[in-house]
Amino acid sequence: MNKSAHCILPLLLLLSSHWLQADVPELTCPQSPNCVSSLASGKQNIAPFSFDKSDTSQIKEKLLATLHNWPNAEILSSNDQIIITVFTTPWLKFKDDLILIIRPNGTVDVRSSSRIGYYDFGTNRRRIERLRTALGDKTNIDAKSK
Repeated sequence: MNKSAHCILPLLLLLSSHWLQADVPELTCPQSPNCVSSLASGKQNIAPFSFDKSDTSQIKEKLLATLHNWPNAEILSSNDQIIITVFTTPWLKFKDDLILIIRPNGTVDVRSSSRIGYYDFGTNRRRIERLRTALGDKTNIDAKSK
């Protein structure tokens, strides 16, 4: 393993163990515009995914199957409630983190955020909306259209 992997791996393990606890992670965004979240306010808000069925195991299966086939996506971890995925841009290899939290009522809270930089040119919002379309979710109303 290279030197940077020795630094990053413990951090990822720490974060994933925090995210995978029974209490769910905070899905807020920093002040920078390179993040969208269903629990953020203002321009960073995006609608959560909504499913007719409230069987969380079926929702999880559908999310995982879709993400497994998504280009440049790597599922880092998942449990009954939370899925953590990293997307890597093809050319510059920038990393974006996606957190999905499956709620018992059939909604899925989302957060997509760039790891570095300030502005993402709408990449995270577009990714969530494309994922929403691929999942067959018709709830594409975000903060801008309210």
